[in-house]
Amino acid sequence: MDNYNDYKVPNRLLILGNGFDLNLGRKTRYTDFANSSFWPKGLESNLFKHLNEKKEIEKWFDLEGELANYVSLVKKRNVGPYMKTIHDLAKNDEQDFKVIVENMIEYLSFVEKETPPVESLAIKVFSMVCRDKAFKKVYSFNYTDLSKLYRRLSLEHNPEFEYVHGCLADRSAILGINDSVDTIDGNYDFLRKSFNLHYGSHPVSYDLQDADEVVFFGHSLGDNDYHYFQSFFRQQCKENMERKDGRDITIFTYNEKSRMEIMHTLHKMNEGQTSLLFQNNNLRIFCTEDEEKNESEAFKSWWENLRQERVRFDTMDFFDGIQ
Repeated sequence: MDNYNDYKVPNRLLILGNGFDLNLGRKTRYTDFANSSFWPKGLESNLFKHLNEKKEIEKWFDLEGELANYVSLVKKRNVGPYMKTIHDLAKNDEQDFKVIVENMIEYLSFVEKETPPVESLAIKVFSMVCRDKAFKKVYSFNYTDLSKLYRRLSLEHNPEFEYVHGCLADRSAILGINDSVDTIDGNYDFLRKSFNLHYGSHPVSYDLQDADEVVFFGHSLGDNDYHYFQSFFRQQCKENMERKDGRDITIFTYNEKSRMEIMHTLHKMNEGQTSLLFQNNNLRIFCTEDEEKNESEAFKSWWENLRQERVRFDTMDFFDGIQ
């Protein structure tokens, strides 16, 4: 019993991206919204015309990326061929942008309600996390409500759910561009995520530093959220880093193509020091497409370690209860 009392509960963190919702069987890509009946019709702003044109010609429509591209185009064209001032142009764009955001919330709320989660690796990992006391917090970069999923699965332990870009539950979804985009003398500040009424402080960087293990599921670590993770990955790539400072880093991505994209992003974040990331830490990358067909030995080992740890926690709780 003394061994249980001496056991230190590790600090684990789960970070979710859109790949998590996709693995649940939900059609939550921007492309899905753009091709649905919820996509607005009849809007007249130049912003909407730009987005409407792009969604028709691009297989993978990146709504936020196109918002940034549009502002850059407006800046290059000055007032463009529309014979309006930037101010008037932006006012019209702002009105239609609000409609797009509201329709996106309606679409995702419909998808969340009408699409029961399928048996998947996402369900398996999420269920384990919600039974493991070591996972004290879950950061979601999605808009969907994790509490609904938690209740639907009748799970036991409820970690803290934090929504970096807002949540459908209170219609606080934050869509837009990053601070690095020039908003043309502030005319397009309404597109900035950080200027959104619902934007708040999220100590992602601090929680990453404090975690013993970080699990990413379905997050591309891409440009839109790059700034949340760059300092953490650079820290874990320092030369001559002490062994005690190493972390367990587990990444779930869809397939080999997305794995290579993540490796490219990590290479860029770490200024080419990718090998040090492996050397200094216990880094695992699992492709859900492969693991759902045939679980690898590496995944089985990771999973079994978590399962055994959960048994250890249950035993500790039992002894605490009879003392």
